[in-house]
Amino acid sequence: MLLRELREKKYVSQEKLAEISGLSLRTIQRVESGHRISHNSLLALASVFEMDVNTLEQGLYTNEKSSYEYKILPLWIRLYIGSGWYAASRKEFQKSELLCIFLATIFGMLSIFLVCSESEQYSVNISIFGFICTLLGAYNISITIRVGDKYDIWSRLEPTLSGGIFGFIKLLLATIIISTVIAPLIYILLF
Repeated sequence: MLLRELREKKYVSQEKLAEISGLSLRTIQRVESGHRISHNSLLALASVFEMDVNTLEQGLYTNEKSSYEYKILPLWIRLYIGSGWYAASRKEFQKSELLCIFLATIFGMLSIFLVCSESEQYSVNISIFGFICTLLGAYNISITIRVGDKYDIWSRLEPTLSGGIFGFIKLLLATIIISTVIAPLIYILLF
């Protein structure tokens, strides 16, 4: 819990909070920027916000915000987008999504062709398996993009990524790995 959040909940400016608490404006600004203040100043702020001084001190000086931001992200998003060897930007995710859709279309048309030409069941199964894998990959990437938008991952992630084809290849490999793990399970259930 940050002082700024408490202050904004009460619709109080820094100047007004300084006046009410009897502290200087500079002290309020220092607290909001993360600096420590004396116990007497904490008592004054705690009385303004009608809360226990220990609770206020704990809220001001713990790194609760960054751990909260980390906790609200689903585990698969933390693993898939923000860390690991295959972290990628939104643009790379979109490219991979289009590639998977294109490949799913190719595999789907190939499956239809093989079924119509009465080819061996083995080749039909392989083309259906490829269709399922690439379709699941496209769906997986699509969901990842939407969840990344929801949690505003991209603005925090962009400065940490190296651009270029390498990130795209890493993402494509990760998508293929994830899809080929999930697709056999669905394939077994369907056939």
